[in-house]
Amino acid sequence: METTKILWPALKYSNRYLLKLLKHRHCSSLNSTWRSYSTEQPQAQEVISREKIQLSKPSIVKWKRPPFLKDIFLGKLDVELLAFPEILTKEQVTELEDIVKNLNDFMIKRVNSQEIDKNAVIPEDVLQELKEMGLFGRIIPEKYGGLGLSYTSSTRLNEVLGLDWSVASTLAVHEFFAAEALLHFGSETQKSHYLPKMASGEIVGAYCSSELNSGSDLLSMSTIANNSGEGHYLLSGTKSWVSNAGLAGLFIVFAKTQGVMDPKQADITAFLVDRNSKGLTVTMHDKVCLRGLQTGMVHFDDVVVTPLNILGGLGQGFNVYLKSLESFRFAMHSFTFGALKSLLDSVTEHIIHCERLEKSLADYQLVRTRLSRITNMIYGMETASYFTAAILDSTEKPDITLETTALKIFNSEATLDCLRELMDALGSSGLMPGSHLEKFHRDALGLAMFDSPNDVARLYLGLQGCKYVGEHELEKIRKLRNPFFFPYDIMKEHIRQLRIRWNLIKYEQDIAGHIHPSLVEWGNKLEKCLQNFEVASATILSDHGQKVVEAQIDPRKLADIAKELYVWAAVLSRCSRSYCLGMKNSHHELRLADAFCYDAFLRVAINMDAIAIGIAKNNERNHLMQGEQIVDCRGYFPEHPLKHNF
Repeated sequence: METTKILWPALKYSNRYLLKLLKHRHCSSLNSTWRSYSTEQPQAQEVISREKIQLSKPSIVKWKRPPFLKDIFLGKLDVELLAFPEILTKEQVTELEDIVKNLNDFMIKRVNSQEIDKNAVIPEDVLQELKEMGLFGRIIPEKYGGLGLSYTSSTRLNEVLGLDWSVASTLAVHEFFAAEALLHFGSETQKSHYLPKMASGEIVGAYCSSELNSGSDLLSMSTIANNSGEGHYLLSGTKSWVSNAGLAGLFIVFAKTQGVMDPKQADITAFLVDRNSKGLTVTMHDKVCLRGLQTGMVHFDDVVVTPLNILGGLGQGFNVYLKSLESFRFAMHSFTFGALKSLLDSVTEHIIHCERLEKSLADYQLVRTRLSRITNMIYGMETASYFTAAILDSTEKPDITLETTALKIFNSEATLDCLRELMDALGSSGLMPGSHLEKFHRDALGLAMFDSPNDVARLYLGLQGCKYVGEHELEKIRKLRNPFFFPYDIMKEHIRQLRIRWNLIKYEQDIAGHIHPSLVEWGNKLEKCLQNFEVASATILSDHGQKVVEAQIDPRKLADIAKELYVWAAVLSRCSRSYCLGMKNSHHELRLADAFCYDAFLRVAINMDAIAIGIAKNNERNHLMQGEQIVDCRGYFPEHPLKHNF
């Protein structure tokens, strides 16, 4: 009887999807009963020598795929990925879960988050044990002494490391920015010299890009590297908010150099600078969030850097920064949901045993809907993170610039939303100093601001999407911008847009045919939203042309829509796979996905409507004019309500 219950969802599943699922699967189903994390932090014990993590490497088949999220701006969806890519075999998952269990025990027994937060430093013995386990070299290839793990395996370990966000952030900066930059842009000499030491933790990596007066805008930086004329460069300037500043033995420093093509123009170049370089000094910041992550200012006073320490070539610093930022954003925003699941478990247990008016809090509808909203957000974060990891692992030369940006925005904001909901559910005790929720909330504020504020990330996502549309629909945009010369083409386009708006166009991509029949409604709605999104992207680009860069409001809306559509597609892919394979609680997961897609659909609809009616009718013009008045008056301008004119 039990076997029949498990097999029934697969038997009723569409044959077309099963074929696609089998095509992309490399193993049997993952075990969905993962963990029971704890947030208790006992006092640290004596240092215990730990063995280096050993994991068998999956033989991953890499596919040539178009950029997933960029194509969404064109109204296209890679339906092949609706068969959720499986990277690890069953045996590899079992092996990984054993490592996860040991790492979870380590995080519970050896990492005292309250002490780290109080002392603003991760104890040296904890760092040493992390180094011995090989966690400073997860993505560094084995030839350089690292573990050479896939992004999927690294994300699974990230979940557990995320029980303390200072520890997880320290490792993310070291591995996913500094080590990744060397892997992608370093010469073989540079890799051979630095990567083995970085994999062992002998050298900790950091990157220096932000400055007090320019933020993360590399083009506005003041740090310069002048050619001395003697075969080396003199590096001068000050970098702020340098993560791992107190630990780092190697800094990746971005500075302005004389232009390669035009000597009168400045280029951005990345340099590898050792900590013991003469003229380099570090001063530490004191901050309210991520206190264990050692953040400071690095001063360069004519630091000598040889051409051998240029990373990626002269004038290639901007490319180094953007490429490294992809994996860094992925890592920095894919470890929070592990702790959130633990906190949700603890708060739910408290709610069950807490009585009000002779009833358990768990019996009240408002409490249950709050728990549902939290679970929805965690499910979306977890799904999008592993979906992105699967794209990275299974795609040949993946272009995931927009995916990681969307992941940063969605996960950082969902983390804050979850923590606020959890604090409301727990009541005033969640506001007490030293409580886990209070500490995590402070840390979440820091994560949202970490690699540029979310507003900047939204503009980047929206404008890069518009650029992609312009490159692929140049002729169409040119005609839309010149209706007088192309009246027939304009009429055809308006008719097509009306047909899309009135739902008279067939679903040519057949998203519903690539997912479980129980999710057909949301597959069709996703395809309709994609059609409307393609129209909205082209309309905004035709309205603003090259000045779309200055029209920040509309690109921001495009970014919000793209983010929701990306996570929506990932949720459909995961839930479809779970229900097909008869995963534990998959029938409840189906309802969870249904609720998530409904909320995402509403959020998309709001932004679509705002784009359609324009800023003149959606109240944004009022806000723009009021903002102008606030700037003119240098602050709050209404007179006090008690003031008289007589």
